[in-house]
Amino acid sequence: MTAPATTDQFRAWMTERDAHYAAANAPGATEAQSLASTDDLVTCENRLLETPAASITGNYFRCLAAVKLSADGHEMDDDLARAIEAEADAFLAEQRAQQVAFDEALAEYRRVRAISDAMPLGAEGEDEAIDEYCVAMDRIIEDIRTPSIAALRIKLELIESRMEGFCGWPDEWHAAVARDLDHLEAMAIMA
Repeated sequence: MTAPATTDQFRAWMTERDAHYAAANAPGATEAQSLASTDDLVTCENRLLETPAASITGNYFRCLAAVKLSADGHEMDDDLARAIEAEADAFLAEQRAQQVAFDEALAEYRRVRAISDAMPLGAEGEDEAIDEYCVAMDRIIEDIRTPSIAALRIKLELIESRMEGFCGWPDEWHAAVARDLDHLEAMAIMA
């Protein structure tokens, strides 16, 4: 098992954990049943806490589980707490890096677009200026992960403006938006 890497995987882990918890505390359960369910509960919790996450998103869900378990009175040793804290720090650093990369790419696009837009039609260098902002736009669309719904909205607006008058999008753009949606879905925790 690895730490959950998607919202659905996290919910599945929570459902399994909650079922063990309910069985351990079920009215009318014998002491043996209660102890067996408690053992299953502890095994389920420890399996998640002690298994390093395979991705930054997995780190996030593992940290979320640690917070949930701590609130429920589950104790963890200092080494495990430090490891999970390091994973949380890595997750936040990755989120910040994605935001910085998106902001920088967007600023560059806007800079070269403003230069192109300021040129009179037919001016020398106009074609090169258009090419430059199209390259900057393609970079945002294809290469830069969107760190938020707001960033995805900007990306979709760029696609819409670029594809005005055309039918459909290039396959690479569909793939890029699908990757962004997968990433954002994994980040979304719904109550």
